[in-house]
Amino acid sequence: MEKSVTFDLEEYKTPKKSQELKKSTNKKGTPIVTKKTKIIRKHVEETLKRMKEEEDQEDVENQEPEIKKSKIIASQETAAQRKLRETIGKRVETAAQASKKMLGFHVSAANGLQNAIYNARSEGCRSFAMFVRNQRTWNHKPMDEKIVENWRNAIIETSFDLGMIVPHGSYLINCGSPEEEKLEKSRNAILDECQRAERLGLKLYNFHPGSSVGKCEKAKFLETMAGQGNSIGGTFEELQEIIEKVDGKYRNRVGVCIDTCHIFAAGYDIRSEEKYEETMKRFGEVIGFERLKAIHVNDSLGDLGSNLDRHAHIGEGKIGKKAFEFLMRDERLNGIPMILETPEGKYADEMCLMYSME
Repeated sequence: MEKSVTFDLEEYKTPKKSQELKKSTNKKGTPIVTKKTKIIRKHVEETLKRMKEEEDQEDVENQEPEIKKSKIIASQETAAQRKLRETIGKRVETAAQASKKMLGFHVSAANGLQNAIYNARSEGCRSFAMFVRNQRTWNHKPMDEKIVENWRNAIIETSFDLGMIVPHGSYLINCGSPEEEKLEKSRNAILDECQRAERLGLKLYNFHPGSSVGKCEKAKFLETMAGQGNSIGGTFEELQEIIEKVDGKYRNRVGVCIDTCHIFAAGYDIRSEEKYEETMKRFGEVIGFERLKAIHVNDSLGDLGSNLDRHAHIGEGKIGKKAFEFLMRDERLNGIPMILETPEGKYADEMCLMYSME
């Protein structure tokens, strides 16, 4: 996402002309706030917040090692804020006590990669996703040894399981691009991010298969996709076809991440116990559960087979609450990172809700 997006988003927030301002007020001059305006405003605020966090992470990457701090985020919190966050985290931990499921969400690594670990632990996460570098730019400085040292210290301090951390590939990456320059950049980015993940001791790396952007019939190069546009990986068969094209000596290192919103949007129904078992049976037959390395847990704003990749809060979308009960009671999914990618603001409530379903 380019920085110019900030300018575009600001246009939603501040009318530029008096005529536009007049239209947005009633006869008394009181601003009129419509439902659509509230939705746009919330989207703007969440997007700007995410962009600021990503810029903070990039700033840290470009700093000299000696001025990087171990717990910058924690030190910026007030005592009351820290106590509230820890209280919420303990509530999630209590809800998870008897569970074998490993719930978490995508956490911020602003002000240092190690802060992703501290944030995840304080929020009660058993697993989490993160970016290992700023995901909005192609060019990055090499990972400094001090960053690795801070990360290792955080792992030792929190005893967080490295196998439950799922770094997510940059959204710029498109391994299905028909444009040679973008394809080369994507391949280099994957290599660089994998090398960073390896230095951090991570065991997984999650990325989208890609899209041909309508310029070729079949892309070259693993998360299940919603089937939108010209993206690949929308069916279990397409994912298996990709896996089969990997050199045999490396094939056992390739796994799959199921995204509940994506598979639902691609036409796989999981809303009834019968349909859930049918979908999972198909996954087992085509790909195999030994390749299932992570799950992205999302409800869907789009209908079954809509090819719409729009996430919703658990139980508030078209998939519905029942499907997530089947998910939580499925013993085949024990010990696998289950990452919430729902809209921000309700992660603790959603994790507690899901643990109560088991």
